[in-house]
Amino acid sequence: MKYVILGGVAAGTKAAAKLLRLDRNADVKVYTKGDDISYAGCGLPYYIGGDIPDRESLIVNTPAHYSGLTG
Repeated sequence: MKYVILGGVAAGTKAAAKLLRLDRNADVKVYTKGDDISYAGCGLPYYIGGDIPDRESLIVNTPAHYSGLTG
């Protein structure tokens, strides 16, 4: 089965992972507006407050991480 998911971050990547757990042969594509598909949103206040010095520290997963999961 082929699936297209519009939007990344928490909801999109969670949906993609769930589909792949249910069907390891699924062809799942995630399309998102930005380059970051998964980041630690709970860390945003610490980034804005200066406790986390760089934005890259909030990135949890990259498209390359997920590219190996598709069927």
